[in-house]
Amino acid sequence: MAVDPRRLAAQPGGPKLGVVNAGMAGNMVLRDRSPTAGGRSALNRFDHDALALPSVRSVILLEGVNDLTADVTAAQLQEGYRQLVAKAHARGVSVYGGTILPFGGASLHTAAREAVRQEVNAWLRNSGAFDGVIDFDAALRDPADGSRLLPAYAHTDNLHLTDAGMSAMADSVDLSMIAS
Repeated sequence: MAVDPRRLAAQPGGPKLGVVNAGMAGNMVLRDRSPTAGGRSALNRFDHDALALPSVRSVILLEGVNDLTADVTAAQLQEGYRQLVAKAHARGVSVYGGTILPFGGASLHTAAREAVRQEVNAWLRNSGAFDGVIDFDAALRDPADGSRLLPAYAHTDNLHLTDAGMSAMADSVDLSMIAS
């Protein structure tokens, strides 16, 4: 969950917003997978899952860790993000990029994949490609080892989030970005 609906409802006098979570475990930005392993790529499902929703004004895009485990390059992933942003902007929808979470200690983590994650996150933070950036990496990483999630936020696989991790991620979203 990228935004806690209870935080939205608690906004005094602010607009009441709906939240749709179209997240899909195992999903990738660039490649389709079997329905049980993540289904259609973000590039192939973005129009239906996000942009076709009535009155959609903004999207938080948090994708990429599964692409990293398939050894895509930073340039390939960045191009995929650019395509998604272009689709959204063509429909007048703002896109907020979420940095890719750490996954050090996970069975699929390697130094090469970590280097690509760092490169992609630096690009997300600094490229200006998105209407804003939500730094989920900074909010959830272990300060003692930035390649890993904080232990309280990581399941034993060091990849998936605990409930505390999901709450921390939701709390890191600046609601003024999506409420405007």
